[in-house]
Amino acid sequence: MTEDLGLYLHIPFCKSRCSYCNFYSIGMKADDKFVKAFEKEIELKSCKYKNKICDTIYFGGGTPSTLSSTQVESIMRKLFQHFNISKNAEITMELNPCDMTKEYLASIRKIGINRISVGIQTNYDSLLLKIGRMHNAKQAEKAIYQAKKEGFSNISIDLMYELPMQTSKDFKNTLLWAVHLPVRHMSIYSLIIEEGTRFSQLYKKGLLNRPSEEASWEMYQSMCRILPHYGFERYEISSFAQKGYKSEHNMKYWKLDDYLGLGPAACSRIKHERLENLPGVRLYQKQLLSGENPPEKIYKLSIEEEMEEFCFLQLRMKEGINKEKFAERYNKDIKEIYKDKIEMLKNKKLLKESENHIFLTEKGFAFGNYVFEQFLLT
Repeated sequence: MTEDLGLYLHIPFCKSRCSYCNFYSIGMKADDKFVKAFEKEIELKSCKYKNKICDTIYFGGGTPSTLSSTQVESIMRKLFQHFNISKNAEITMELNPCDMTKEYLASIRKIGINRISVGIQTNYDSLLLKIGRMHNAKQAEKAIYQAKKEGFSNISIDLMYELPMQTSKDFKNTLLWAVHLPVRHMSIYSLIIEEGTRFSQLYKKGLLNRPSEEASWEMYQSMCRILPHYGFERYEISSFAQKGYKSEHNMKYWKLDDYLGLGPAACSRIKHERLENLPGVRLYQKQLLSGENPPEKIYKLSIEEEMEEFCFLQLRMKEGINKEKFAERYNKDIKEIYKDKIEMLKNKKLLKESENHIFLTEKGFAFGNYVFEQFLLT
């Protein structure tokens, strides 16, 4: 397994909550007390990882661009002081279009952010309003071109489909608009109704007007057809990239490589353990500013649980499950565990197999959740 380490920095602040989002976030801005606590966690946690080289850093959230450029600079300085950061590290920051002023973009690029991920979701103002986004389509487009002008060459955007009142024609037009932006990567997600969200409440009351199954399928087909035509290769179920622009950080999640999460509610994956900082900014700050680590949960995964994760996370990628890596990690041939399931899925034309890999077919990508369920052991 790799001696590299990814760093995930959870910045749990948002100016407002989107109707579909259930990530931990609070409606305020980060103050200097939070930044000091965050930097203290960097200092405390880094001691265990002196032998690791950090080749990816990812500011996620929440909304990391609620941080001022001065706060970003302070956090970055602390990271470089306490971790071994690779000279060629991919350093990503999620941004909202509303925050992408000329000055802010120039500042974070100078600080060392070399990849940005922008939450656009759609270019229809009526849909943006419905899902609770604060920007409009014109602002989003302007923000992307401004980022390009300020020297960002590695720009990713998020888009969504199956939104309430969205038609298949709307989504097709959004894709055709997006492929002509100066972006290198797209993450495209179907709307999932998450418990505790505004959309969940509306759905339970029968007030969420979602697209029909037929319209949803047309949206999915548009995505599969249009993006490759314009040079965006699908390398993971929800991810499309131009050549050389895959998300190195996200690949760590899918390959079960080590990554360390910092910040309230941040998750980590180290060897055979999953760790999770508890949510709660006040408790987080109190613990760290008194010199203690923040409260966390530690999950020790059983071999069966880990095999499940290994299979369905690797199957998310176009290359699929690396049979050799499975054998190396668990000292078993994958066919000893999953032979019948693999054969059944191959017969259904959902999986294919090469000498070294087991991977989803085009049909398999469309029915990914069903395939993943077949790899559950517990």
